[in-house]
Amino acid sequence: MSIQQEVLEQMRDLHLRMHRLFNDRMRAHGASLAQLKLLLLMERCGAMRSTDIADALGQAPRTVTEAIDGLERDGLVARSPDPSDRRAKRINLTEAGRAVIREVEPHRDAFAAQFFEVLGDEDLNTFLSILRTLNDRMIEMGAPSTLDNGALDNRGSPEGSGRSGQ
Repeated sequence: MSIQQEVLEQMRDLHLRMHRLFNDRMRAHGASLAQLKLLLLMERCGAMRSTDIADALGQAPRTVTEAIDGLERDGLVARSPDPSDRRAKRINLTEAGRAVIREVEPHRDAFAAQFFEVLGDEDLNTFLSILRTLNDRMIEMGAPSTLDNGALDNRGSPEGSGRSGQ
């Protein structure tokens, strides 16, 4: 196996482990990672149509509709008429949704601190520089320059690219 393939495997393993652990920890504090991504998107962008949410998160529209249905049942979002298209609804973050974001924020911060405590400042800066270089290379190779239509910043989850707008 080449060193490049080993790096790719390590990156995949890290991503999967981080995603699972972060999701488990966030669920223990009231929101799954999927819910949190959607809530953070709406916090940043304001009211959105479900099709725009699906595009921003790279999810199938049906998947997003089901997620919104659940968040609406929990009182975290509300649907309202779209003033520019009477057939469409806009999804709005409720105060309860904002409260969930506020409640999990310290836990997100603690997760990041615990995860990165094994790296010193120099290693962390080097790692960030490498990630930026690799993200730029992916864009050069044809990947979209934004993963979420510019809607999310990198606070939402450990899956963030490490650069706002990437």
